[in-house]
Amino acid sequence: MGCCCKTTTFILLIAAGIGLYHFYPCLFKCHDKLNLETLKVDDWFGHEKLKANQRIPKDSVDVKPFRVNVSDADLNDLQERLKRSRFIDHLQDTNFEYGFNSDYLRVVQQYWLNSYQWRKHEKMINSYPQFITQIEGLNVHFYHIKPKTTTTNKVKTIFPILLVHGWPGSFYEYLKSIPIFTEPDSNGIAYEIILPSIPGYGYSERPHKPGFNIPAAARMFVKLMKRLGHEKFIVHGGDWGAAISLAISTIYPENVRGLNQVGSFFQPSTFCDYRRMLMAYLMPKYYFGTDDWQRQWEKTFPFGEKFKYMLRETGYMHIQATKPDTVAAGLVDSPIGMAAYLLEKFSAWTHSDYMQRSDGGLVNKFTMDELLTNVMIYWTSGNIAASQRFYLENMQNYQLTRSLMQSKVKVPASIIEPAHDIMRTPKKFLEHLYENLLQFTESNVGGHFLAFEEPKIVVENIRQFSKLLLDFEEQKRQEEQKQQQEQQKKHDEV
Repeated sequence: MGCCCKTTTFILLIAAGIGLYHFYPCLFKCHDKLNLETLKVDDWFGHEKLKANQRIPKDSVDVKPFRVNVSDADLNDLQERLKRSRFIDHLQDTNFEYGFNSDYLRVVQQYWLNSYQWRKHEKMINSYPQFITQIEGLNVHFYHIKPKTTTTNKVKTIFPILLVHGWPGSFYEYLKSIPIFTEPDSNGIAYEIILPSIPGYGYSERPHKPGFNIPAAARMFVKLMKRLGHEKFIVHGGDWGAAISLAISTIYPENVRGLNQVGSFFQPSTFCDYRRMLMAYLMPKYYFGTDDWQRQWEKTFPFGEKFKYMLRETGYMHIQATKPDTVAAGLVDSPIGMAAYLLEKFSAWTHSDYMQRSDGGLVNKFTMDELLTNVMIYWTSGNIAASQRFYLENMQNYQLTRSLMQSKVKVPASIIEPAHDIMRTPKKFLEHLYENLLQFTESNVGGHFLAFEEPKIVVENIRQFSKLLLDFEEQKRQEEQKQQQEQQKKHDEV
């Protein structure tokens, strides 16, 4: 009886999920599904408003040095706003269960006012070479860091790698990785790092018209890589960065040597997807066929608990996908409000248990300086609204976003799954989407912001993937050479 009830409940939840999945796009504008070639068409997001049928202006291809230099006036204004912060009353014994604990928010405020030194971190941000260049009317900010190639460091292979951040992170998530990245490994593999700010994030210019979505970001970053002389490269990202990296690999496979992403984007949408889930639920040991089948099962089930958890943790997404400017109006005016809104995600998404701590576990994995520097990047750039609009832009054509995330990936790929990410997916649910999945790594540590939290693990994962990628490319070359020899032999026989 109990098993029957569980099965019936699961089937009803699946049916509800299917209904919600197909109804949700109706909340937004309906668009026809676009083909990939359409997504490659140039657009214009610059300040100049184009007239009907006006040609898109040509971008300046100049690459100019850039340095962050926040004015003293802006820093003084920040101090005054922090001093005037207003706080809500905290409910007893609720920790972070209702959101950011306002008692601990006072601790953040006092540290920000009395201990945090922006100039120190601004200097660190400026310690690596940064640039801006115009793409589709916007000044795109990026780091460009070449590997150390001294006589003592024998470099055999240099991989250009595009690193893409997400929300509520920034380019700053990857700065801890740079010292590790720039040292060649034991196999002589080194990396040339290109680390941009997504337009509307960090110190990239915000789009001035609607329509800047995942395909637009993918197109602009491919243009950036080509402008820097890289026709083929590895692409890596987490959160939105993973989505953009996936889109680049899908729309521009000819430009991607390999895809390395943090986390996955499994969204059941076909009968086969739901059949996989049903089989996994009813016959997990048979379906997964591994010794750790129970751990794989627990990534998705009990479905009701996972569904409830996702509803709780994605309320922000619905707001930002519908009316982002409303909440942004408050955040752009209140630094302590912005800190609460952004830092709460660094608590909840690093480990779900941190919600039960009075400090949200924030300084368990990050320092207060690191967390506030990321907030400062949003505050000093004024890009909080633009960063939130990115959700709406991608939900405006949800069918397109969904199809991009569920397209077959043909380029060599690697996925690293953090142990405590907000959503984890069994490999068996994903592998049919990747034609050449060379590596699937289940990390035993880390949450959603893995590169920020555990930079060594991410860099080592990319290095392992790079070695596999070289072996894969060599194998492909040998196969092609063998085919050519066989064709030549047949031709000679004729």
